[in-house]
Order: sequence, then C-alpha cells, then structure tokens
Amino acid sequence: MRLARPDRPPVALRGVTLIELVVSLVVLAILTALVVYFIYPVRQAVDVAMRAELTDIADHALQRISREVRLALPNSVRVTASGGAQFLEFLPVVTAGRYRAEGGGVSGGTDCPDTGAGQPASDQLTFGIADTCFKSLGPLLNGAAITTNDFVVVNNYGAGFADQDAYLDTTSNRRRIQATAVEAGPDRQRLVIAAGTFDAGLHDSPGKRFYVVTGNGATLLPVTYECTAGGILLRRSGYPRTQAQPTSFSSGVAQRLASRITACAFEYSASVVAPQVGLLTLRLTLSAPRSDGGSESVSLYQSVHVVNVP
Repeated sequence: MRLARPDRPPVALRGVTLIELVVSLVVLAILTALVVYFIYPVRQAVDVAMRAELTDIADHALQRISREVRLALPNSVRVTASGGAQFLEFLPVVTAGRYRAEGGGVSGGTDCPDTGAGQPASDQLTFGIADTCFKSLGPLLNGAAITTNDFVVVNNYGAGFADQDAYLDTTSNRRRIQATAVEAGPDRQRLVIAAGTFDAGLHDSPGKRFYVVTGNGATLLPVTYECTAGGILLRRSGYPRTQAQPTSFSSGVAQRLASRITACAFEYSASVVAPQVGLLTLRLTLSAPRSDGGSESVSLYQSVHVVNVP
C-alpha cells in the first residue's frame, strides 16, 4: 500500500504594500531632486563658463585688431576675401611726427648736408630736390624703436593716387631710413633717409606729418589678419609688401589668435562725406558643443573709426 503525499498549501500572492510604495516614491523623489538641484546646475555652470570663454576669446581678438588698425599708416587699410577666407591688411606704424617745411632757428646737434633750400638746412624736409636728412619737430614717441630697416612715408593717400600709395612698386612717397639719432636736448630727432626727390606738388603733407613704417630694408612689411576657411584667426607679419593684397603667404610669421570660428566678416569703407575717416567693421562668431550635446554660438561685432589724415 502506497502512502498518500500530502498536498502543499497554496502560496499566497502578495501585492505592494503601502509602506513599500511610499518608500519607492520617496527614493524616486530624492533621485529627481539630485538631478534637478545638483546635476542640472553643474551642467548649466559648465555651459556658462564655456560661453564666457568664447566671448573672452572673441573680444580679445577684436580688441587686438582694433588697437593695431587705429595705429596703422593712414589710407593703408584694405580687405578682401578668397576661398572662404577673410583678409584684413594694413601697414603698421613705428612712430610718427611733424617736420619743418620752412627755415627756422638754429636747432643744435649735427647738421644735415645743406640742400640750399633755406636755413638752417638741418631742420627741413625739403621737397622738389634730393633731400636726405631732416629733423622732427619735438620728440618722437617710441623713437628709439626706429631701425635702418624702416621707412619714412609722407602724405599717403592710398589706392588710386599715383606716387602716393605706399603699396605701389613705383611710388615715390617713401624713403628708407639710413640713420637716426636723438639730438641734444631731447626735443628733436634727426633722420637720415635714402636719396630721392619728394615732389612738393604730390607729397608735401598738409599737416607736415611723416610716418615711420616697419620694413626689412628692402620693402615695407604689412600685417594681415586672416580668418581661414578652417575657423582659425591668424595674425601674419614679416612678409613683403605687394601691390595687390595677398591671399596666400610663402614667408613671414603666423600667430594664432583664435579658433572655433564659424563665421567671420571684415568690411572697410572710406567715408564719402569725410574722406579722411574710414570705418572698419569686424564680426566674429565662435561655437562650441554644449553639455547636452547641442551647440552654443557667441557673436561679437566691433566698429573701428580709422583716421586717414596723411
């Protein structure tokens, strides 16, 4: 006889108790609070820091360009575009001053050769004859930085003016500096320049101003700011002057000022009403990825009034 197996008691089915439900809700609320009050602010702080960094980069670049352009040789600013890149070029000035166009009192110091144009010959920058020496009126700011590689430029009117455009190969309104010295009683500076004739009808500056422009002894050395098609802002220097504005460079030094540039625009126009004032507008847009996977962009605009009084 086989023993009967006792039946197992039925398993009771349980649901979620009220206490378990309350605990689950509390844990979920705590996790939500952690996300809302801790993770989101951290992400927001990261995004704000990234936007501030983009703004600082763009502002620094625009301020650097503006500062240099304001000190450029009058009527030397020019812009162009090529292959998706933007180019801004100008001739940097080492220093500037005023010259005496007529005879005056004795200035002291070393006399320049007498050109026969009046007394004292050492004071004047004479036009119409081969003058090779003159003295400034008053001290020159940053005069110690002048070298024998630099050039004196007088009455530069820019494009469209024969013999008065410093970029032209045939212009006669520039002379290479061959020697410079501060005269006794530091109120004048004597500059010896390469032989040549300044035509008084073309080159005598209305304000009797002269500018010393950076050179390499053979030619002037411009500066170019280039926004490349790859989103990089470069400052190029040390390359030789050319009549046409260059868009490719085989020499010189390139310095990176900014990256992550997604849009760039350089525009320059001379005033029709006041031709001795130009307006340069600069626009830079920088972008970077956000913490949520999107993209953040910052755009800055700068306008620069360029004084073109030769």
